[in-house]
Formats: sequence, structure tokens, C-alpha cells
Amino acid sequence: MDIDNFYKDHWQEIENDRHQRYQTMFQWRPEQEVLLAPLDLSNGMTVVDFGCGPGFLAMEMARKVAETGKVYGLDLNARFVSEANDKAKSDGLKQMEFICLKSESIPLETDSIDRLFCKNVLEYVPDALSTLQEHHRILKTGGKIQILDSDWGFVIVEPWGKNTTDDFFNAAAAAFKEPHIGRKLPALLNKAGFKNIDIKLAPFIDRKGHSLNVLTNMVSYIDTFKSKDKSEVNTLMGDIDKAIANGDYLFILPQFVITAVK
Repeated sequence: MDIDNFYKDHWQEIENDRHQRYQTMFQWRPEQEVLLAPLDLSNGMTVVDFGCGPGFLAMEMARKVAETGKVYGLDLNARFVSEANDKAKSDGLKQMEFICLKSESIPLETDSIDRLFCKNVLEYVPDALSTLQEHHRILKTGGKIQILDSDWGFVIVEPWGKNTTDDFFNAAAAAFKEPHIGRKLPALLNKAGFKNIDIKLAPFIDRKGHSLNVLTNMVSYIDTFKSKDKSEVNTLMGDIDKAIANGDYLFILPQFVITAVK
């Protein structure tokens, strides 16, 4: 993969072990209801899950809009889309359709969507403003967008401390087009024409090691970029294992939860 386009390419070509991690990480869980609550989903709505991945959240949305509604799951990974379509079919979700994106344009009609959901995607797109303008285009007047995204400049990992944590995530930063997208989203939404922009923070807090998938992904990126000495990375991850075992581990990543209206 070209390092300059890695942020996008590594979602189009996902190695098997990372694919399996995502199948586990992105499973629907009842506690995720809070993620969908701001959308105010109801029967008959037409909804987009932009960057749907394996599609578990999109399929839950499809259940909420019922057979009179429609949910489009959009993703650039053909394997995600194919497997998700098979799963939706086997679950009898006729109102669910997964589409593989071939370009930055969204293949849906202008003013055709009631709700748009976008979780941890805009940090990877080539041009976040252009993507938000496409979102604005397909939403109906009065339609709502909900975005959840990270800002890797605010992550906390103990026992590493701030300097080591910043250095670690900076070494993995080429995996993201904009690793600090969270703080930039309000201004981008405003430029894209959205109104009633509301911002909340929902921190992901972990002391048990549930965030190891995140750190493991970062290690794989660092290994790909050769941006940090491998023995140093192994030592850091060994410190994490010890901290989890003795109860000293702490991982905090704030998620920006932003809603806006067309």
C-alpha cells in the first residue's frame, strides 16, 4: 500500500486477522442503544449508515424503521458489503441494502434521506468537507445527521503517561487522514450548510483491557510504517499487559457525539 493513501486503502484491503477483530468489535450490543437515540428513528424513515463496516448497527436501524422504512449501509470495503447483504437477507431484513462505494459521490438521490449516521469514519475520508457536503445533499430539509468520531490528541493510556502516549499515536497517525477530526467537525458542519449543531462528549473508559483491539491496530500500523522501533513497541505493550493484570491500566478516548440538521 502507498503510505500517502494508506488511510483509505487499508479499509479497502483488510487482512483476515483485522477483519475478524472488526467482526467482534462491531457486534450490536443492547448498551449501544444510546448511540442511536439522538436519531429519533421511527417506522417508515429512510436512513443511511455511512461507513457501515460489517453492518451490525445498520441492521439494528433497519429493525427500528420496520418494513415500511429503508436503510442503506454504505462502505468502501466490498467484503463487508457482501457479507452484510448476506446477513441481512438471512435475517429477513428486506428494508436493508448495503452498497459498496466506488467514489466520493454517494449514489443516492438529492433530498431523499431522513437520517444519516456516521461513526468513526470522517477521520479516514480524503476530504471531510466534501463528504459532509454530500451528506447535506442527500438529506431532506429538516433531516438530521449524527456523527460519532474520535480525536486521537485527547487519548489517555496509563501506565504510559502523556508523552509516551502522544508519541505512540503520532507513530500511527498515517492511518488517519485527520487524526484530530473531532475538534474540527463543528466548523466543517457549519461550512457544509448544517444548522443546530449540537456537541457532546462520550468518553470510552476502560480498565479491563477491552481497548486492546485499538492498541493492537495501532501496533499493526506502526509496524507497517516502520515508524517506531519494534522492540520499544513490544516493551510498551508488555507494560500494558502487566498493568491490566495488576489493575493499574486506564484507557480513555473521548468520542465527539455531534448532531446537526439540514
